[in-house]
Amino acid sequence: MAELPEKLDKSGEMEMLAQAFAAFSEASAKLEQKYSIIEEEAKKLREEVEEKNLQLSKLSSLLESVLNNSNSCVLAADDSGVILVKNPVAECFITELGTDAFTSMLNMHRESGVFDHEEDGRTFRISVGRLENLEQKGYVYVIDDVTHIKQLETERQRDEKLVLMGEMAANIAHEIRNPLGSIELFASLLERDLKNDESGTKLTRSIVKGVRTINSIISNILLFTKEIKLEPQNRFVADIVDDVVLYLQHLMKEKNIRFINRINEEHVVRCDTELCKQVVMNIVHNAIEAVPEGGMIVIESFSEPERSGFTVTDNGSGISESMRKKLFIPFQTTKAKGTGLGLAIVYKILKAHSGQISVESDGATHTKFIVEFPV
Repeated sequence: MAELPEKLDKSGEMEMLAQAFAAFSEASAKLEQKYSIIEEEAKKLREEVEEKNLQLSKLSSLLESVLNNSNSCVLAADDSGVILVKNPVAECFITELGTDAFTSMLNMHRESGVFDHEEDGRTFRISVGRLENLEQKGYVYVIDDVTHIKQLETERQRDEKLVLMGEMAANIAHEIRNPLGSIELFASLLERDLKNDESGTKLTRSIVKGVRTINSIISNILLFTKEIKLEPQNRFVADIVDDVVLYLQHLMKEKNIRFINRINEEHVVRCDTELCKQVVMNIVHNAIEAVPEGGMIVIESFSEPERSGFTVTDNGSGISESMRKKLFIPFQTTKAKGTGLGLAIVYKILKAHSGQISVESDGATHTKFIVEFPV
């Protein structure tokens, strides 16, 4: 009977231990449940991170593709001018212009906006934006070569001027031509009456000669203003040039000019024969007047898949840049006695053929005219 309390104590301990195990099991179950929830949340977070990384990778790939396949030069530079990123077009621009010239161009435009920049005979349109983030500060540049667009704008403005000047010139020419006819008639009658007076006859002949000179100028004005009607056909460039050179040969001999003909006998242009001869005539005649005694004129032909034509180069005094910009506008001339209509007529003839004319010159030692006809 004395051992009964000890057994009771052991029974109580067992009960407490069982309760502890039950509590532990319950806590473990809850812990497992919470761990399962955490594991599920972690799985969702991993999936979301992977999705975000995938989206970021796709966006990065898209931006890289846009950058690399853009037809514009795109680059970013820091505040010190160091280029941070650039696309292949930017690489081409740097190679073409040279690193120093390209960097100098960027440094000239360090504020937000759009600018036109002239560099090495080309026009670049530069769009500048500010770059600011936690790691870098600088500028984003988008650059396009708009040389061709500027040339088209210049041609459009020139064409508008030509139309207005043509209308005005035609009206003036008709007003002048009427009294000129009367002056020439009266001068001829006066010459007949003064046939025994040598000095009087000489004066009347001078009047008639002057009237005919003015009439010739008016004829050129009217030729410039009237609509050109073409009769195009395929012609060998050599045949056209030979006819013109034969006509101008005496002028070359007078100045002892060395004429070099590099026309390929097989090169062909599609043109109105007589109008094309007039183009060659005006350009070569200008070259003859431009070169010094003993000068040189070179004429060459070219034939390409989309264009064909010829070039005329002389070693005269050249044409200044300011004059080149208005060279094909009527009444613009560098000659003391020129009317400035020859090249304007040439320009109009080529426009009628859907061709074009351009000029290259250093303004001092040479001039080169490039005449192109579409194939």
